Amino acid sequence: MEIYSPVRSCDASSTLLRAALSAMVALSCMPTVAQSAAAAAAADPGDSSSTKLETIVVTAERRSTDLQTTAIAATVLTGEDLTKLNVNTVDTLAFTTPSLTVQSSGENALINIRGIGKSDGGAQDSSGVLIYRDGVSTTPNGLISDEPYYDIESVEVLRGPQGTFAGQNATGGAIFINETNPSLTRFGGWVEGQYGNYNDVRIRGALNIPLSDTLAIRLATDNENRESFFNMSGPWTGNPGKIHETNWRLSTLWQPTDDFKAVLKLDYNYIDHGGSPAGPFNGTTDNVFNVASDAHLAGLERQYRIVLQLSQRFADGITLKSISGYQDGRLSYSLDADGTATPPPLGLSPEVFIARAADRTVSEEINLVSADTGPFTWVVGGVYQDDDLNTPQFILSLAPGGTATTGLTLNGLEDIAVRKSWGIFAQGGYQITDALKLQLGARYSETSFTTSSIAQLLFFGTPLQTQTLSDAKESDSRLTGKVNLDYTLNENNFLYAFVSTGHKGGGINSNGAVFQAENVTDYELGWKAKFFDGHVRTQFGGFYERYTNFQLAVFDPILGAGRDINATGITTLKGIEAQMQAAIGGLSFNLGTSYVASSLGNFSAIDSRDIALGVQSLTGRPLPNAPLWTAQAGVEYALALGARGKLTPRVDYGLVGSRWATAFQVVPGDFLAEQNIFNAQLKYDPTDSLAITAFSTNLTNQHYVTLQLLGNLGMPGPPRQFGIRVSKSF
Repeated sequence: MEIYSPVRSCDASSTLLRAALSAMVALSCMPTVAQSAAAAAAADPGDSSSTKLETIVVTAERRSTDLQTTAIAATVLTGEDLTKLNVNTVDTLAFTTPSLTVQSSGENALINIRGIGKSDGGAQDSSGVLIYRDGVSTTPNGLISDEPYYDIESVEVLRGPQGTFAGQNATGGAIFINETNPSLTRFGGWVEGQYGNYNDVRIRGALNIPLSDTLAIRLATDNENRESFFNMSGPWTGNPGKIHETNWRLSTLWQPTDDFKAVLKLDYNYIDHGGSPAGPFNGTTDNVFNVASDAHLAGLERQYRIVLQLSQRFADGITLKSISGYQDGRLSYSLDADGTATPPPLGLSPEVFIARAADRTVSEEINLVSADTGPFTWVVGGVYQDDDLNTPQFILSLAPGGTATTGLTLNGLEDIAVRKSWGIFAQGGYQITDALKLQLGARYSETSFTTSSIAQLLFFGTPLQTQTLSDAKESDSRLTGKVNLDYTLNENNFLYAFVSTGHKGGGINSNGAVFQAENVTDYELGWKAKFFDGHVRTQFGGFYERYTNFQLAVFDPILGAGRDINATGITTLKGIEAQMQAAIGGLSFNLGTSYVASSLGNFSAIDSRDIALGVQSLTGRPLPNAPLWTAQAGVEYALALGARGKLTPRVDYGLVGSRWATAFQVVPGDFLAEQNIFNAQLKYDPTDSLAITAFSTNLTNQHYVTLQLLGNLGMPGPPRQFGIRVSKSF
């Protein structure tokens, strides 16, 4: 049973994390041992221990660079990493990456890095962590962000403000997803089948077909059907918690010359997650999967996206790139707003939340990138994005039995939000000496947010009050950027220090109240190193961030959504992040941790759940969804079986520390206990092209709540799952 116990949670996580961090620091301070190991490997090149780590490539700064020599705080996972870590969506990415938390309600995800991101699901609240797929921002409103990871080249999680390249709104960071491109060189592909408990059936794969020396296509798919995690009671209808999804991608590569390349991708996603069953959360999680409901539960997402990438390299090595995107997403969502099913006379009819929405995004980015040679390298570019969110239906019961025709209800007849932005950016790096490099970047952005809405307070279908917004507008602009100085001590040690700024646009709440843009200045120091002749790699960083006009959402049941308010004064974050990767013969392991302390600026508000308390001062409290600690660890050993192949056991651990769901810190409902997730798998490779894997996620079957919904419901994370996965490449 998980109950509120901040002392126990803090002691358990901090002791473990201090031990992990001490181990990384101790190893990084062993140059003599590292030199001896390198010498031994050189003396016996046939020794399996000479296996080195592959170079980690990061592309977020519009060119491919080695993460170990790039002044950025990031975690990069390859497609192979995602499979062995059982990362299928952004939800599970949080257990593999320092400082990242994800709270998903199915139809929306609140993604935060270092406690910064999105605190409410409303359209007025832009996400402070942007997700890009092949260079296109895919979920500017946080909707349909549970698109699965399949046939992926890499996922890059960038921490801290990305004011130059990701631009406005990326005050917390950004996630760059690079899908696998077609290849002209060979016909081939892979297929994978999986079966697990809850009758979970998943089939996915990819097929690459070269049609000529200059044209190739790649078809990829991901399909899953799964029974619900929940034990439902009451007169509910629908398919609560059941999964049925099918996802397809068609990619086309045309490369008539070595210098010109065009890649066109079409993604289609159909995700039916059956709604989001959840009951009232009182701090305990024993019965979190036993949910009562007397409402219709449903959740359906449909989306398609078109991305066109053009690249032309000129004779002097300069490359002109264009990235065009068009996306259209639709969702319908229905849940039980009180999470109960008490019939009359003790109870009344259900309280419901029903929403339909459509999101259309058009974007264009053009970059001019210098050659990688010479002492001076540079990138210049411009970007435009138009995001239109239309919510034609929105119903929230304000009392039991409230519907569009019965009881007391908030009824949204129309809600249109249009956010348009454009920006120009440039970044240049000059090699002052062979070891010392100066880097300067800047971006100018302008954004406008326009909203129109009609909302009614209904009593048995009769409007008691009507509120109308007509083309209400908020606009802002900002110059952001980065100044970085890095120093290469030697081929194994890289140091950097930078100051960067970020900006998140303002907006308009559904009651017409305007909130201002927030701005951040980030100071960071970092050290990246390699040891044992490239067998061990580390990344250490420290940061201090100062926010002005920090935006925080407070749930308002009258609005049926969060109401954003600016904190005056300075909101601060400070912390450290550390990662390590190692490969020595058949043994591979990784470690990671983060410590983030946050303090809210001057902020006062009324908790709508207990109005009698009046206005409360929340100044100085930690930010919601900002755990003090996160940690990651994984270890595997590849055991060679000769002609019989290879056997590889692997164990992973992920910690997301305890945190508060709101700044009001009401005990016990606002306290989210720490999540300690263990995964394990045993993989058998009888040949290089065939793999059979037995796996289990959440091995200890920890029951935990990952999200507080509508101010009173606790959304649980997945329970223990296990199964068999068979994959074949050809």
